[in-house]
Amino acid sequence: MPYRDDMVRERIAFLSQDATRLRGLKGQGLYETLNGLGLNHQQFFRALDTNAADYCAQEFGVDLSRITVDRFFQSDPNAKWLFPDVVREAVLTGLQRKPAYPELIARDEAVPGASYVMPFVTESAENEELRGVAEGAAIPESQITHGERMIRIDKKGRGIVASYEVIRRMSVDLLRVHLMRIGERLGRNLDARLATVLVDGDGAPGTAAVTINTATSGAWVYADVVKGFTTLAMEHYFRPTHMLADSALLRTLLGMSEFKDPALFDFARTGALPTPLGAKLVPLADQPANKLTLLDAGYAVQKLTEQDVLVESDKLINQQWDRTYITAVTDFAVLYEKARVVVRSDW
Repeated sequence: MPYRDDMVRERIAFLSQDATRLRGLKGQGLYETLNGLGLNHQQFFRALDTNAADYCAQEFGVDLSRITVDRFFQSDPNAKWLFPDVVREAVLTGLQRKPAYPELIARDEAVPGASYVMPFVTESAENEELRGVAEGAAIPESQITHGERMIRIDKKGRGIVASYEVIRRMSVDLLRVHLMRIGERLGRNLDARLATVLVDGDGAPGTAAVTINTATSGAWVYADVVKGFTTLAMEHYFRPTHMLADSALLRTLLGMSEFKDPALFDFARTGALPTPLGAKLVPLADQPANKLTLLDAGYAVQKLTEQDVLVESDKLINQQWDRTYITAVTDFAVLYEKARVVVRSDW
């Protein structure tokens, strides 16, 4: 979420303290101070030029790669206050590992609430054309108009359904592996949502993508891909940077002779996907079936985040794992509705 200017100054002042004073804060006092400033332990570690593993070794005398969860909690009364951030960072590591969405969005904006008024620009090709101007004549003017639409930002999350009795004998390192997998699944959920928004819009009127049909219903040929490319590039004046396809359509595209030429592409030998017409081909498991989405990633959508990844810290501190939830409040919104085109074969 956005922070006030005075809060930003307080955060900088806190993290800029002498390392000795920073290390003097531990346990509940450190936990509450960080929460009050909107900081996390990872930012605290960076200010000390260390990391979680080294900090735990120095302060608690434990090796995170070997110690069990139960022994971690027993190692030092202050250790348990660090545990929610160990969980959160593992989930974030997984969330950043596999998702496709970070390279498919124009920006990620922090917003103050679960409802956001999204400004957008309405372009007019006629008004934006450059025209000849006679000597001394007035220069024609263009006007950029904008509108506003309301975006509802949904909560997304995963639960850990396991008792502490199950978790406690597991090593902290192994638990992090399972948590990273949960983060990857959250990333796939976001990819799926983005794929839907790119095709159907963000729920506001007029945000669905321009859709064109393949030449033959139920079939794909190279000319269909070219048609989508030229529509986006020459009719909408956006640069096609990516093409999104599900598993079935990906197999169809890779089977086209135009994308099997070894002089142009090397998929058969290296597994590197071809770049159709210079655009990056992105496989998305949850891409709507029978649809190829072409987009200009610099203009199509932006991500809106009201709440970053949050874990139920009180439960973790008190060693209550049963139905512990990891959530984020985030969604995608269309920036320029014509910055993507969908080619469909199910017409």
